[in-house]
Order: sequence, then C-alpha cells, then structure tokens
Amino acid sequence: MNLPVLVVGAGPAGLVAALDLARRRVDVRLIEQSASPSTGSRAKGIQPRTLEVFEALGVVEEVSRSGGPFPRWRTYRAGRPAREKSIYDMLGIGQPVAGPAVPYPETWMIPQWRTEEILRDALRHLGVRVEYGSALVALTDEGTEVTATIRRDGEQERLRSSYVVAADGAASTVRRILGVAFDGVTRDDERYLTADVRATGLDRSCWHNWSRPDDAAARVSVCPLPETDTFQFVAPLPPGQETPALVLATVQRLFDERSGGAPVTFDEVCWITVHRANERLADRYRVGRVFLVGDAAHAVPAAGGQGLNTAVQDSYNLGWKLAAVLAGAPEDLLDSYEEERRPLAARLMRGLGTADDRGEVPDIFQLRNNYRGRRLSAETRRDPGGVQAGDRAPDAPLSLPDGSRPRLFEFLRGADVTVLAFGDEAAEGGHAVAGRHGSSAVLRILDVRTESPATVDAVQEIYDVASGQEVLFLVRPDGHVGLAAEDHFAERLAEHLPRLTAGGLART
Repeated sequence: MNLPVLVVGAGPAGLVAALDLARRRVDVRLIEQSASPSTGSRAKGIQPRTLEVFEALGVVEEVSRSGGPFPRWRTYRAGRPAREKSIYDMLGIGQPVAGPAVPYPETWMIPQWRTEEILRDALRHLGVRVEYGSALVALTDEGTEVTATIRRDGEQERLRSSYVVAADGAASTVRRILGVAFDGVTRDDERYLTADVRATGLDRSCWHNWSRPDDAAARVSVCPLPETDTFQFVAPLPPGQETPALVLATVQRLFDERSGGAPVTFDEVCWITVHRANERLADRYRVGRVFLVGDAAHAVPAAGGQGLNTAVQDSYNLGWKLAAVLAGAPEDLLDSYEEERRPLAARLMRGLGTADDRGEVPDIFQLRNNYRGRRLSAETRRDPGGVQAGDRAPDAPLSLPDGSRPRLFEFLRGADVTVLAFGDEAAEGGHAVAGRHGSSAVLRILDVRTESPATVDAVQEIYDVASGQEVLFLVRPDGHVGLAAEDHFAERLAEHLPRLTAGGLART
C-alpha cells in the first residue's frame, strides 16, 4: 500500500493538487499552518485555461455561479467619469467570444476566498479535509519516502509520505528546508494596500479608478466583487513612507485624498493587507521526492493576473504524474514537471509582451501555453498542423452513436488517456493497443469519422486535419497532446504510452 502524498499549504495550488490526487484515488494529507481559511479576495481573475482545468476537476459550474465577467474600467477626472473601457479594449484584443474550441473565452472574476471554498467543498466530498493549524517544521527525504514533522496544538507528529507537494507560498518553509534558491527581486518601493470593503454611494456597474491630477501615482481603484456586497479596494503606497494602520480610517483617508472628494463612504473593512511587488523564481522545482508548486516555486509579476492561474496549472500538471508513478509508471515521468512548468514561469518574469528564447510570448488567457519539444511531447508528423504535440487539446463538438452530443472535454473526463483517431488506420492502431490492456475506462479511443460523423468537419477544422488525412492524437490526463502521428500508429502509441503510465496504462 502506498504512503499518502503530503500537500503543504491550502491555497489554490495546494487545494488543486490535493483534489486532483484524491479524484485519482491517491491518499492525501493536506496541511495548512494558518488556523482557518483565508478570507481575502486577493487574486480574483480566473483565466480561460484555468476554467478548463476547473471543468475537469468538476467545479467549474460552481465557479461560474459564484463569479462574473470583469466589469468595465471607468476613470474619473475632476470628480466626473472621463473614460470607460472594457479590460479587453485596454489590452487591445477586443471582446473574446466562445466557440467550439474554446468554451470559456474570457477572464472570470471571483474572489479568491470563494474559489478556495469551492475547492475545499469538492475535496470534502472525496473525504479529504484541510488540517488547519498544522505547521511543517522538518522534512527528511529517505530516498524511498519522505518523513515530515508537523506541529499542531503544541504537539508533534511524524508523518511518512510517498511524496511532498510544497504549496506553502512565496515564504515557503519547504523551499527553505530544501535550500532551494528563490532568485529575483522584491520591490520595496512598490507596495499596495488592498482591502475588501463595503461602501455607500458607489454603484457596482464598473471598476472605478481615480487619481490626483498632480500625481498619477496617487491613485485608487475600487472594484465590485461579483455575487457579494463587497468591493476590492487597491491603493499604491508612496515609497519610503511608513506602512499606515490597516484600519477603515486609512482606507477612507486614501480615497478622499486621491478621488477629489467623491461622495463615497466606506462602511466596513472585511479584510486588509499591504503587499510588495515580488518577482522571484525557484532554481529547481524538484528535490528528490519533494516538489514546489505555485508561489513556492514562482512569484510572477502581478500584471495580467497570472499568479493564481499559473499555480493551479502547476498542480494540475503534477497531480496526474504523481498518481501514475504511484501506480507503477516510470519514476522519471516526474522529471517532466519542472521541464514543462518552469519555463512558463520564467517567461512571465520577462513580462507579458516579451518573447522567450523559443520566440513565444506569454498568453494572458494561458490557452497557448504549450510543452512543444519536451520529453512527453512526441510530434512525429513531417508537416505538423496547427495543433501539435505539447499543445492544449482544443474542445470540439461531438455527436456519438448513442445519440448523445457531448463536448470533447466532457468525453475526455472519463479516461486517463484518450486517443483521437482520424481515419481507419489510425483507429485500428489505437484499438490494437487498447485491446492489449482491456480497459476502455483508462485508454479510450474515439474514431472521430466513424463515431461522430455529424460533427467530423468541425472537429477536423479545429484540429487542423484535412479530409481523408490519417492522423492520431494522444491526449494526456491533463488535456495536452502527448503524441501526434500520421503513420505506424500502433507502434508509435505503444512506444509512447509507457512514458506516461504503468505498463502502458495507469491502473487506478
């Protein structure tokens, strides 16, 4: 019997790691040194790719009900509205529109406390609860297991675990114990007071922004948080000044000084903090049987709302790999975690508009993030199409023989590995490999042209496959294309599967 995986930290990264492992029937312990859940709105923007991850985890409907689209950005001058734009106009990209390949086209606003609450509820249904007030104080990697010392209520517990996932934030205790460098900068001259407030005299239709005409840095923004009666208040603090008292009077004073006397009264502060701009990257994501995820691995620039989303996708990338290795897949599968995820965080350090050494620019929606050229991405076609090995597998409409009309993402949820076969030879190759293992619940084959003839043209267009062309795509458990082939389908599939799973398939 496998020892549990220990997840340290119950923010979004830790909750997603625990949830993904638990739904794959891996025993999990989730500890958090804080005495209770966080109550702040903090990171409030969920990007489209993260919404797709939340769909796979079974929580996207609740996230959708608990949030809303970003409100329009309104600026004021001389106390009057001066300009109003959508955030997409400000980015210069226009309003995103849903389509068959992209079910969640726009950034979704939801307070972080609510996102975490939804993830905790999903975990609770799987029998996992956050162990609050539990601090990690020591960690020893024994080579075949990890021993953690946990302090709770003045007493200590020694816990043996198979692996440790460190999701304990930018000040990570685990990272410090491991001696992993966290290089970068903390910008002491860039501090922000952020608070969740209730207010009178302010409508909830827009994201309101004021600044003093003589000092553009003396600004304040107040954003309505959907499905709540609160606003998120943000004000930069002048460099070199002492941190003000974190009280309601400070919020009102900063607003009055910077808004030109707008008739808004702040009635209550529900949560308040001061934070500094922090841009750092761990030099390693893995040390033996311990893995860093989320803010423990990277503190990315705040622009574009990438931090929480990158953290969630770190955990989603790692979770299935841990589960597969615990089921018997090769240990070196875990090396692909750092190889795939660290370059994406490193790219964000350069800024959203700056290309990396592969010529790729960060995608604010994170839909174009890919693992092309990495060890788990086998692109064997001579002339690859628009969807390549390593890419996010797009969604698509299906119309199956049983009369159902699921989206491809819904179809993918039932299996660890899915083969999309375009053509008889591709389908025969997939079925030949699947037949050796006898588990359609783990390796599922979709013969697109035969099983979804009514939508085959749409699926082919989305996947950039010509009519009559023989192509096979293997979709990994995290929704990325692992293999793209145009010939020798059974051989290529049989060669690639053992990289991902136990004896070709993960037994769960």
